[in-house]
Amino acid sequence: MSGLSDDQRQIQEWAREFARREIAPRALVLDQDPESPEREALLRAAARAGILGSNLPEALGGAGHDPVTSSLITEELAAECAGCAVLFGANMLGLLPILLSGNFGAIERFVRPVTQSWETDRPKLAALAATEPDAGSDFIMGHPGGRMRTRVEKKDGGYVINGRKIFISNGSLASVVTVFATHDPAASIRESMSCFVVPSDAEGFSVGQVFDKMGQRAAPAAELVFDDVFVPEENRLGNEGGGFALNRLIMSVTRTPIGAIALGIARSAYEKALAYAESRRQGGGPIVRHQAMEIMLADMAIRVEAARGLVHGAAASLAAGRPSLKLSSMAKTFASDSAVANALDAIQILGGYGYMREYGVEKLLRDAKLTQIYEGTNQINRFEIMEQVAAERGA
Repeated sequence: MSGLSDDQRQIQEWAREFARREIAPRALVLDQDPESPEREALLRAAARAGILGSNLPEALGGAGHDPVTSSLITEELAAECAGCAVLFGANMLGLLPILLSGNFGAIERFVRPVTQSWETDRPKLAALAATEPDAGSDFIMGHPGGRMRTRVEKKDGGYVINGRKIFISNGSLASVVTVFATHDPAASIRESMSCFVVPSDAEGFSVGQVFDKMGQRAAPAAELVFDDVFVPEENRLGNEGGGFALNRLIMSVTRTPIGAIALGIARSAYEKALAYAESRRQGGGPIVRHQAMEIMLADMAIRVEAARGLVHGAAASLAAGRPSLKLSSMAKTFASDSAVANALDAIQILGGYGYMREYGVEKLLRDAKLTQIYEGTNQINRFEIMEQVAAERGA
């Protein structure tokens, strides 16, 4: 791709080699058995390679990659297995509220021990806990009627948290959880929510159900239970009641990596379909020469390039210090829709082979579907895009 520096191209190739060496042989294994020991082996390999902290500052033990470079890495990982890319990326999602809050004490107490563990045989992970059974899209949009049930109450020297969260990526693996809770369940989320850091060994914290997912199975999604969990005041991230603003900032950062994951899936589907069409012969020649096939493959290629442009544009805006919820939402929405469309077309082109699990193409569709759902459904993303457009027009 044009516009990349020599360093970025080298890192892109390095990530591709890592993905082919460490992820590809494990992708179908972890899809079938997410609890396989191969997951721990993969985490150790990712920690040693610097994948887990690719965009963390070097001073904190990360590789310090800029958002565009990080998007290149994420695309390569997801092209081999989106679930593995989420396994790594959800760690950064969990640490991000701490970093964005500017709470230097929390950074030292929680981020640094996680990154230091990556040099050992038992790398630690972080997770972000926001979604609840009755607080999903309403929570993201901050609707006045949206209600968060996980409650936090002040207590001498800190706070007590009660409630439960669901579908939390890496929730069952994390040693550190950043959790959003409300001070008043009857009040609007926009004014009543705060964010806190909870160590997984805190009294009253437990992991409930680990869900059996359709796709992206290498990254567990868990229920987290908070039963009178006490956290000291210094574990609050940002101002009291400032959780919604912090979450909006997080979304402007994290939807771009979701776009990169979807881009990796879309590209993988296109490449697998193209390779099959070039090798499969019918009617005296490869089916890639059939006009109907050319149209499908051309559409797949267009989706990949258009998605890449949006993802890199959103990442470049972030790298320039201008995080844009509109751009990141556009990148996430278009790339995820493209991933689903390309996966469906790849299955169609491969025919019966595409439908069989051992060929890995049907997995692309199962993995792609989730990119349209998490970090805000694509319907919610479209609402938010138009909110931003209206704000820009002064409407």
